[in-house]
Amino acid sequence: MSTPRSRTLLWLAAALAMVTIDLGRGVLSTNDEARFAVLGQDILARGSWLFPELNGVTYHNKPPLLAWLVALASWPAGRVTELTAALPSALAGLATAIVIYLLGRQLFDARAGWFAGLAAITTQGFFVHARLPMPDMLMTLFITAALAMFWMMISRHPGAWWIGFYGFTAAAFWAKGPAGLLPLAVALTCVLVGRRPGAWRDLRLPQGLALLLFLTAPWWIREALSDHDAVRRVVVVDYLLWYLPYRPTANLAAPVQHLFGILFPWVLVVPAALAQAKRVIREERGEERDGVMFLLIWAVVLVVFVGISRQQRLRYYLPLLPPIALLIGWWTASLSARRTPARGIPWRAYAVAVGVLAAATVTYVLLHPGWMRTLEGALPSSAGEVLVLTGALALMIAALLYGVQRRQVAQAFVLAWAASAVLVAGTYRWHTNRLNAAYDYPRLRAQIQAQLRDPVLVATSGVQELPFAFYFGQPVVAVETPADIQRTLAENPRRVAVLSDSAVARFEDPANLRVLLRDRLAFRPISIVSYSPGR
Repeated sequence: MSTPRSRTLLWLAAALAMVTIDLGRGVLSTNDEARFAVLGQDILARGSWLFPELNGVTYHNKPPLLAWLVALASWPAGRVTELTAALPSALAGLATAIVIYLLGRQLFDARAGWFAGLAAITTQGFFVHARLPMPDMLMTLFITAALAMFWMMISRHPGAWWIGFYGFTAAAFWAKGPAGLLPLAVALTCVLVGRRPGAWRDLRLPQGLALLLFLTAPWWIREALSDHDAVRRVVVVDYLLWYLPYRPTANLAAPVQHLFGILFPWVLVVPAALAQAKRVIREERGEERDGVMFLLIWAVVLVVFVGISRQQRLRYYLPLLPPIALLIGWWTASLSARRTPARGIPWRAYAVAVGVLAAATVTYVLLHPGWMRTLEGALPSSAGEVLVLTGALALMIAALLYGVQRRQVAQAFVLAWAASAVLVAGTYRWHTNRLNAAYDYPRLRAQIQAQLRDPVLVATSGVQELPFAFYFGQPVVAVETPADIQRTLAENPRRVAVLSDSAVARFEDPANLRVLLRDRLAFRPISIVSYSPGR
């Protein structure tokens, strides 16, 4: 029989394995993925930690915490690689899993913490974003830690937990800007909904806001010393207009799809966990009910704030993963401990969930005529892949159904977890292999250097520029109009640009545009060109 110590060691080994599998294998294929790698490389090259530059321009859009961590991880090697760029996110993912486990112990018991952490590390959202050099996993860690501190505050454990709450909230801000302030919204909602005597006093809002302002002040001072026009654009466009809601129909469809994607495959358990949470809230009293209510408020506040925002991205929903994983952990632990009566599977809840997902999918397809292109490279490409992935999903579903019906949820969870690990790891590996082949920047760079005698790549049009800047090790800017392309290339005959076919077609004088090389990138043809006016 396993001891709590051995179970904890096995849990840590599983978390470490799920974080390190295929770490650093993926090519940085988009601007979002390459941005902080380029910033980290600029810090190493110029030593400007306060004002890192992106293609020769000081970067203002996000605080530089992730860029600093990428530079630190890359310092021993002297350069940023795919592995060192992803290492801060991987460590943040491991730390997030540990915080989920510890919070589950505080909210419920050790078993709930184990189950919650295991579910979290085998979701698609965790597995993918723990391998991407983007600030979302880092922010999720700090948001989760901040709300763990908040729970200790409102449950009146002795200690200065409020310092941790506001400190981790400040750290979340340093990870991704104002989006990191979401713990404040959750905390205020909990205080307002709970109406517990002394809750406002426990929140220590005046002292906390003063501490938060003090810890984030260096960022605002840095911006005040920078280009005022650039800062104004960041505040107005990226921090305000970026999140203002618009197109309500699209905003109703996107959150449902993103929630499904970020929580997959454990989203299959969510309707059952929510149905049980509803019963506990309605019928029970005590600490268990308080913990469930806290998690529900946490999840609902995040869904509302992220769901109404103007811009919708799958990664924006990553901070929702911890409270949902904790609900799943609580549901599994309570059923396995037989604390709740056997009520069967809430098929009505599942029918509603399927209907909402189907309606959101149809809406998305109608609003995005080119939706098939987004699936290019994402679907399995061989019968073997389909067999493994569908088999793993079927095994997970069968194990959970058997566990619920036979009241052997803990044993079934282990098998379901193993199947989910195979599912998300296999999906990531095969998807990464296809993306690496489609976005093979190292091969393209070697081919350009070999055939064109090492020309200077300076611009792209119709193709994202920051991956080129990272893999070519030099500034590469995005240009829009043919006039801009001509002006950029005409200054030096050795300069070249990478253009999509649509960008080439916009030229009015194609005779002066010299196509030096044709290739494929991102599943479509590209041209490497120079420009010779009057040729």
